Amino acid sequence: MNLTSTNNRQLDGPILLILIAFSIISLVFIYSSQQTGQYGAHNFALKQGINYIIGFTLLICVAKLDIDQIEQLAWPSYIILFISIILIRVAPNSIAPEILGAKRWYSIPVIGSIQPSEYFKISLILLTAKLISQHNQKHLARTFQSDLMLVGKILLITIPPSLVVYQQPDTGMVVLYLIAISSMLFLSGLNRKLVALSVLVPVLLASVLVYLYFFKPDIVYDQLIPLLKPHQQERIIGWLDPYENKNQAYQSQRSMLAVGSGQVLGKGIKEGKVYIPEKHTDFIFATIAEEGGFMIGSIVILLFLLLIYRIIRIGLKSQTDFGMYICTGLTFSLSLQIFQNIGMVIGIMPVKGMALPFLTYGGSSLFTNMIFLGMILSISKTLSAYSFQNSSKVLNNQLY
Repeated sequence: MNLTSTNNRQLDGPILLILIAFSIISLVFIYSSQQTGQYGAHNFALKQGINYIIGFTLLICVAKLDIDQIEQLAWPSYIILFISIILIRVAPNSIAPEILGAKRWYSIPVIGSIQPSEYFKISLILLTAKLISQHNQKHLARTFQSDLMLVGKILLITIPPSLVVYQQPDTGMVVLYLIAISSMLFLSGLNRKLVALSVLVPVLLASVLVYLYFFKPDIVYDQLIPLLKPHQQERIIGWLDPYENKNQAYQSQRSMLAVGSGQVLGKGIKEGKVYIPEKHTDFIFATIAEEGGFMIGSIVILLFLLLIYRIIRIGLKSQTDFGMYICTGLTFSLSLQIFQNIGMVIGIMPVKGMALPFLTYGGSSLFTNMIFLGMILSISKTLSAYSFQNSSKVLNNQLY
């Protein structure tokens, strides 16, 4: 790529301002959450502050790369991270401890916990974007056979790691993989027959499940739900019938109480009285809505919408297919996380261990999203460089 001084161009201002706002909101409400007795002397706000410093450092470092350098990292990162999620299953508990029945994290002295499946999401989206863009350049005349070959390639790199992650168990992460990959394939210009098939199958499955739930509930409760893992059964039952299964729906009911009690203006910082276990993590939005009320909750959602809009805009203006597909994968991945997390807090979605991007306490999720946004900033700078070059060419043509 023949770009001049790409690394010296300014980073995208709106995205940086949104991230600064998220960092302030996250630190304030994590600090407020930890004031209740369940946390003891743990200072999660301080740790999250350190996480944000590391996150912004990662974002700037990735943003300094150009799009070609990022594309070259697709295969190496995929191989390394795939190996890491395989090894976590056989690693001793001293290295990969089992937490609440799940074995997803490496525990590294000084550094802390690392969740490789989170970082694998980056490499999977990168590699998918690379394969789609290369395939489209090679097959200019799209046919059913050529597009079927593309789908086969993507499934080959997606299904094996998804099965490994599902066994950790981490169903939510697998869903994020599939949503991101599906969105990228859908926008790649697939043959209409393939698109119809890919849409028809999940729609039929969903329709069957809805029919069974309303007209044959015994089949759902006695035959289908027992096929799930125990923790999944509890979450689904608690979501489908919370009043008859109060133990399974405990977190969801407490979070809805917190959100409702916040009313319009909220109770004020450190004035949250509704007990929710570990609410500084996946239920941080319940704290935001209780203490900040409808006003602050709405501001948070608006910030998410502005961020997604900015990513979409950069993707649409991207001068490379590779950059556009990265923006697509990140847009749908973030959108699903936001909808699922806030949805479970207000009771319209089942409880799932899916972080609220940039706000939930934790390193792996924050670092992953910061790396992603570093790539978006790199794409934005590349766009600026292209625009500068094109403007220069037009000016030269006019002068000479």
